[in-house]
Amino acid sequence: MENLNLLKQEPIYLKINHIITLIIFSIILIAATIILFLSPASFWLMLIVDTAILLIATLVYLYQGAAYKRLSYAMNDYGLYINQGVIWQRKIIVPRNRVQHTDVAQGPLMRKYDLAELTVHTAGTRNASVKLPGIKHDLAEQLRESLAFEESNDAV
Repeated sequence: MENLNLLKQEPIYLKINHIITLIIFSIILIAATIILFLSPASFWLMLIVDTAILLIATLVYLYQGAAYKRLSYAMNDYGLYINQGVIWQRKIIVPRNRVQHTDVAQGPLMRKYDLAELTVHTAGTRNASVKLPGIKHDLAEQLRESLAFEESNDAV
């Protein structure tokens, strides 16, 4: 990308993901502990299962942080550029003339913190839907309007 001003997701988006992860894995940990405590399973089995759950939760937590750090995006006259990926890094370019339509979505937590997820649907099969989560709602609307199909760009 030639001298594009790369933007990042909002920091609160990472905190929201961490909170959701904490809630989900706490429920799983409590349920597994109760089930194993009430069953004839040994104490060591309960300890191994609980340790495995905590290890997986820690890995998910760390992965979310790494994914947050590696996601960046930019917009110019040609289209939308997105860099993402922790293990497999991807550079996605969505040309304006390939955009079919766009969606801006907000869940309850995202709405509370004025965040949104922009989904860009394109012509073709590869990367037919590109998602950009965790950006300010106003910015998502601006990007949506900027990517909107203009009749002057119609090649037909």
